[in-house]
Amino acid sequence: MEHEVFVQRVGAEVDLDRRLRCGDALIVESRDVVRDGEIVIAESDSGPCVGQYATRAAEIVLYPIAAAGEPARIRRQDLHVRGVVIGVKSAL
Repeated sequence: MEHEVFVQRVGAEVDLDRRLRCGDALIVESRDVVRDGEIVIAESDSGPCVGQYATRAAEIVLYPIAAAGEPARIRRQDLHVRGVVIGVKSAL
Protein backbone atom coordinates (compact mmCIF):
# COMPACT_ATOMS: atom_id res chain seq x y z
CA MET A 1 0.00 0.00 0.00
CA GLU A 2 1.42 3.38 -1.03
CA HIS A 3 1.38 6.33 1.33
CA GLU A 4 1.36 10.01 0.45
CA VAL A 5 4.54 11.92 1.32
CA PHE A 6 4.60 15.63 2.18
CA VAL A 7 7.10 18.23 3.42
CA GLN A 8 6.75 20.05 6.77
CA ARG A 9 9.06 23.05 7.22
CA VAL A 10 10.91 23.43 10.52
CA GLY A 11 10.04 26.75 12.15
CA ALA A 12 12.13 26.44 15.33
CA GLU A 13 15.44 25.05 16.55
CA VAL A 14 14.91 21.46 17.67
CA ASP A 15 16.96 18.42 18.66
CA LEU A 16 16.44 15.11 16.93
CA ASP A 17 19.29 12.77 16.01
CA ARG A 18 21.12 15.86 14.72
CA ARG A 19 20.62 19.59 15.03
CA LEU A 20 17.73 20.90 12.90
CA ARG A 21 17.60 24.52 11.85
CA CYS A 22 14.86 26.90 10.76
CA GLY A 23 14.25 26.35 7.08
CA ASP A 24 15.05 22.63 7.13
CA ALA A 25 12.25 20.38 5.92
CA LEU A 26 10.90 17.20 7.50
CA ILE A 27 9.90 14.57 4.93
CA VAL A 28 6.68 13.06 6.27
CA GLU A 29 4.79 9.92 5.23
CA SER A 30 1.02 10.13 5.76
CA ARG A 31 -0.02 7.17 7.91
CA ASP A 32 -2.87 6.14 10.16
CA VAL A 33 -0.85 3.48 12.01
CA VAL A 34 1.99 4.75 14.19
CA ARG A 35 4.37 2.75 16.39
CA ASP A 36 5.78 3.85 19.74
CA GLY A 37 9.04 5.75 19.34
CA GLU A 38 8.32 7.15 15.88
CA ILE A 39 8.62 10.91 15.31
CA VAL A 40 5.23 12.23 14.17
CA ILE A 41 3.52 15.39 12.99
CA ALA A 42 0.24 15.61 14.93
CA GLU A 43 -2.55 18.07 15.65
CA SER A 44 -4.84 18.53 18.64
CA ASP A 45 -6.97 21.32 20.10
CA SER A 46 -3.78 22.91 21.43
CA GLY A 47 -2.26 23.13 17.93
CA PRO A 48 0.31 21.25 15.83
CA CYS A 49 3.19 19.32 17.37
CA VAL A 50 6.24 17.42 16.19
CA GLY A 51 7.25 14.81 18.71
CA GLN A 52 8.06 11.25 19.62
CA TYR A 53 4.91 9.15 19.86
CA ALA A 54 4.17 6.87 22.84
CA THR A 55 0.93 5.17 23.92
CA ARG A 56 -0.16 5.05 27.57
CA ALA A 57 -3.54 3.41 28.33
CA ALA A 58 -6.28 5.76 27.06
CA GLU A 59 -3.92 8.56 26.12
CA ILE A 60 -1.08 9.38 23.78
CA VAL A 61 2.08 11.03 25.08
CA LEU A 62 3.98 13.24 22.64
CA TYR A 63 7.55 13.98 23.63
CA PRO A 64 8.32 17.21 21.72
CA ILE A 65 11.58 17.33 19.81
CA ALA A 66 12.02 20.96 20.85
CA ALA A 67 14.76 20.99 23.49
CA ALA A 68 12.70 22.85 26.13
CA GLY A 69 9.37 21.12 25.49
CA GLU A 70 7.47 19.16 28.14
CA PRO A 71 5.66 15.91 27.22
CA ALA A 72 2.04 16.45 26.17
CA ARG A 73 -0.59 13.95 27.35
CA ILE A 74 -3.53 13.87 24.95
CA ARG A 75 -6.61 11.62 24.85
CA ARG A 76 -6.52 9.32 21.82
CA GLN A 77 -9.73 10.73 20.38
CA ASP A 78 -8.38 14.31 20.62
CA LEU A 79 -5.22 13.70 18.56
CA HIS A 80 -4.91 13.52 14.78
CA VAL A 81 -1.59 12.15 13.53
CA ARG A 82 -0.84 13.62 10.10
CA GLY A 83 2.18 11.42 9.44
CA VAL A 84 5.54 9.94 10.43
CA VAL A 85 8.86 11.71 9.82
CA ILE A 86 10.94 9.57 7.44
CA GLY A 87 13.70 12.02 6.55
CA VAL A 88 15.16 15.52 6.76
CA LYS A 89 16.18 17.86 3.95
CA SER A 90 18.68 20.50 5.04
CA ALA A 91 18.23 24.09 3.93
CA LEU A 92 22.02 24.38 3.52
